[in-house]
This record gives sequence, structure tokens and C-alpha cells, in this order.
Amino acid sequence: MKSSEIQIGTATLDVSRRTLLDQDGNPVELRHRSMSVLIFLATRPGTDMSRQEIIEAVWPQTTVSEDSLTQCIADIRRALGDGDKRLVVTVPQVGYRLMAEKPAVRSAPRRAILAGVVLVLVATLGVLGFMNFSRMAGEPQTAAVAVLPLDDLSVSAHRGHLSDALSEGIIAELAKFPHFKVIARNSSFQFRDRPTDVRRIGRILGADYVVEGSQQYDGEKLRVTIQLIEAATGTHVSSDTIEQDLDDLFKVQDRIVRHVASTVGGTVLTDYPAKRSPKEVDSLLRSLKARRLMSNATRENWEKASALERTSMLEDPGSPWGYIGTSIMLVNGSFQGWIDRPKDAVLKQAAELAQKALSIAPENYMAHYAIARVLTSRKEYAESILHFERAIELNPSDSVVLIGMSLPLLFAGHNERAIDVLLQARSVDPLHGDWLLWQLGWAYWQNEECDEGLETMLSMALPPNASYTMLAALYACTGQTGKAEEAMKVFLKERPGYSIEDEIKLNPANWQPEGTLQRWLTDMRAAGMPG
Repeated sequence: MKSSEIQIGTATLDVSRRTLLDQDGNPVELRHRSMSVLIFLATRPGTDMSRQEIIEAVWPQTTVSEDSLTQCIADIRRALGDGDKRLVVTVPQVGYRLMAEKPAVRSAPRRAILAGVVLVLVATLGVLGFMNFSRMAGEPQTAAVAVLPLDDLSVSAHRGHLSDALSEGIIAELAKFPHFKVIARNSSFQFRDRPTDVRRIGRILGADYVVEGSQQYDGEKLRVTIQLIEAATGTHVSSDTIEQDLDDLFKVQDRIVRHVASTVGGTVLTDYPAKRSPKEVDSLLRSLKARRLMSNATRENWEKASALERTSMLEDPGSPWGYIGTSIMLVNGSFQGWIDRPKDAVLKQAAELAQKALSIAPENYMAHYAIARVLTSRKEYAESILHFERAIELNPSDSVVLIGMSLPLLFAGHNERAIDVLLQARSVDPLHGDWLLWQLGWAYWQNEECDEGLETMLSMALPPNASYTMLAALYACTGQTGKAEEAMKVFLKERPGYSIEDEIKLNPANWQPEGTLQRWLTDMRAAGMPG
């Protein structure tokens, strides 16, 4: 059995490939969120996991009810044939426990190195003193991440083949997120081959999180396993395994580094703000809390997120984060129909705020993302794409930017490039949210691959109301008129009075390729949109 495989009854779960096979080796279908719940439980076999722990791990940026988890558990039991609930055990008043056989994970031997210990302690204690002084001096309470050198578990003939290239690449990519600090290599690599407890490493380096793991190369395949650990408690926050054929060393290395950086970065962005007390909230933390709220784009969450960003503008006018966040909230509110003011006036204000953020922090990729969103809403797609490209250049590991870029690409008729960008976002962020699925469903509709688009959108966990128009279009495109009408009724329930005329105003008259707007309106009428 591979190290990434876990035996659950007669079924086999491959964590790295996110596949479940029955006893005959046939794939078992499982929804995206249900698979994420299964992986979370399977990597902690025999452990009682609370409902809240599971929800926070699988829906890290979303507020969901326990009903969503209950549905996933039911899916998993059906897939495993666990009618008697012996594999997925309900723990009364707590949550669930999965009975599975977890393969032993080899750990690399750590040789004690006595020489230089005094110098290491002096250096690292100096770092700790600086970190503590900075925090006492009133700097923003950003999370600090330390990346340790990966253990090399390769067979002897290939050991050292990649040296520290992956670890160094992960450090470089994480450093592109301005939301948190990354401990320098010369500090975190001091702990190579030293049997040091992660909690002690965190104290010495002043790190809130520690990234550790291993790399294993057999001459053909490269397998990388990564764990993100909360330094204060030693608790595993997340784990990930990536396995790639090493057909092109540098391309594979780049893919793995981006994947790890996106996964770790996204987890820190959502995990860290939830752990801070209200007294510690500053502009950056407010921005992260707002981002977490907007992963479930309800009007209530939008109002809360907007209030957080406005507070940042008032209390910290020298920081770009409040301007960035408020600009994005205005664009989102305008699109969702949550702002009563004329759209042009709202976008003018959003543009001014984004430009203000750019003047404060011209290298902040989120500032470029904010102005790109405004330009997309203004239907200025060529310039919008340029700002998205700049944002991706500054940080290619944030899937939010990649997903956002698909909007102007699709309206400009660059279907294949939009699909490529969205698949890239999915590859770097395996726990992507519903927005990616929505955009991918749109791209498939536009490419006239409606069956693929419908399957994609039906895997959404909590579809935003506005996404039901695309769902209706996909049903209409596949000839399922009754279901198209049902989806449209869901949309119109929150947007009473909305009509074809509103849809014409919303979308560009020159939506490319030519004829796309008319095709869209035809599907909207078939689904029952008034007008």
C-alpha cells in the first residue's frame, strides 16, 4: 500500500489523489466536500473529532450549519457501504470517529549536531527578541511562518537530488503574501537534523506556524508530504501529499512549490484571524476576517465585511488594507444588487479607493487585484487583464486572483485561457471554494460543454444566489427546462422584479465571441426570467 493510501473497511482512500476505490479497484463517486471530510477523518483514524473541528477544517472560510456536515457524513457512509455505522462512528455530544488503517509514515533520522549549538542559540534567541520587540512596539499582529528543511527520504542513489530547492521555493512563494511574515531561511534551517520539539522551534523563532515535511524521489516519481503545525500547541492544522512524475524537474518543482504555498498560505489566512482576540484586531486582521466572511457571499456577511473594512480606513488611513477591502466590497455589492446607489457612482468610488491603495503600496498584489475587479465591472477588459497579470506576477499562489482573472477573459472571449487559469487555480488550491466552481461552470457553458459545466456547478457546497442564473443556463443548455425554471425561481426569490432588461444592462453588448449575449438571453428566457 502506498504511503498516501488508507484502508477503510474494504475500500481504499488515496489521500494525494483524492480518490476512493472499492474492493475491486473501481472508483467510488463522492462529492468534493464529502471527500474533504473523509480525508480529514481518515488522516486521524480512531480519533474523536468534534463537529466544529471538522467544519473549520473543511469549510475554513465559510459559515455553515451542521446540516452540511451531516449530509457529507451520509454521503461517506453510502460510499463505504457503512449502513451499520461501524466505520464512521457517531460520538454522542461530540462528533465523529473514523475506523481506518493509517499506513506508517517513515520519519527521517535526525542526527544530533553538537558543534555550533551555542551560535545557533544566540542567533535564534536574537530573532526571538526582535520578534517580541516588534510586537510590543505595536506593529500589526501578523502571523509568522517558519519553513523547516524537508527531510529527504529518497533511496540512497537519489538522496540529495533536490537538495533544499523545494523548501527554499516554498519560503520564496510564501514571502509573496504580504498578509504574514515568513522567517528567513538562515534562521529556520538552523534546525536541520536536530531533534527539536516544534513548540520550542516556534518559541525560539517567534513563529505562529511551522511547516515541516519530507520529499522522496525514486528516480521517476517525486512525492512531497507537508504538515502545517500551530507552533504554540503542536497541533496539526493541515497536511497534504503531492506525487508527480518527474518528467521535467523544474516544471514539477514549480508546480509543487506553488501548490504548497497556496495551501499553506490559504490556511494561515483563515486560521490565524480566528485565533486572535478582539483587542488584537488591526487593519490586516480585519481584512482577513472580511475575506473569510465573503467566502460565503450572503448579504449579511457582506455587510459585516464592509463594516470591518470601513473601520480600517478610519482607524489606519496609512495602511492599504482598508482601501483594498472597501473597494472590493463595493464591487461585490454592486454586482449582487446590495447597493441602492447608481452603479457608475459606486464603481467610481471603488476605483478611487483602489488607486489610493496602489499609491500606498504599489507592489501589493491585492491592490492590483482590487483595481482589476473595478475595471472588469466597468467592462474595460483589456486593462483589467493587465492588472490581473501584474497581481499574478507578484503572487502566483493566491487562487483568488487566478479565479478573478477568468471574468474579463471570458467576457473578452478567451475561453480556453480562462479554463486554463481556473484549472491552475484548482491545482494550487485543492480545497478551492464555490466561486471557482461557479466560474468554471460558466467557462464550460461558454465553451458549449454544458454537461461538464453542470456537473461542476452541482458540486458547489453553498451556491451564492447570483450563481443560480448560471445553473439555470446550464440546465437550459442541456434541455432540462423544468430544472432550469426551478433554479431561476431560487434566484428571483431574492431578486424580485429582476428581468431580461436588467440582464442586458449587466452584461457587455460586445460579449465575445459574437452571439454569446444572445445565447445567454435565450437560456435566461427558457428558464423563465421575466421580460
